[in-house]
Amino acid sequence: MHKTSLDAVLDRLMTVFSVDNDSELARKLQVNRQTLGSWRSRQSVPYALCVSVSDAEGISLDWLLAGEGSMLRGEAEMKTVAPVANPQEEAMLELFRSLGDAGKREIQSAAEEKKRLMDVEQRLKDLTEALADTKRPA
Repeated sequence: MHKTSLDAVLDRLMTVFSVDNDSELARKLQVNRQTLGSWRSRQSVPYALCVSVSDAEGISLDWLLAGEGSMLRGEAEMKTVAPVANPQEEAMLELFRSLGDAGKREIQSAAEEKKRLMDVEQRLKDLTEALADTKRPA
């Protein structure tokens, strides 16, 4: 079975919810058993449902849909984190660890967005400098 096939995605959903059959999975997903049959016949599971499960369970969407990477979101990144270097970082890490899963995901999402914005700002600065260099007389 190909790891991105519908059957593989449904198998991974069964793993997430620790169930053994379609009836139990349907119950966990709060859909009719016939709905799973419909997904199988169309070879398609709703993307929105996968995103919802990913968010609610802290599961990597790459793993759920394609079978790639770690099952848990952020697990690979956690293994490569450098040791805490100063008291401020230690305090932040302690606060982060005291949060529940939803709070941790919220903080992680905000930090990822901040990093993305910083990268965009740096790229804009680099492009602005490159443009200025092209306008300067030789």
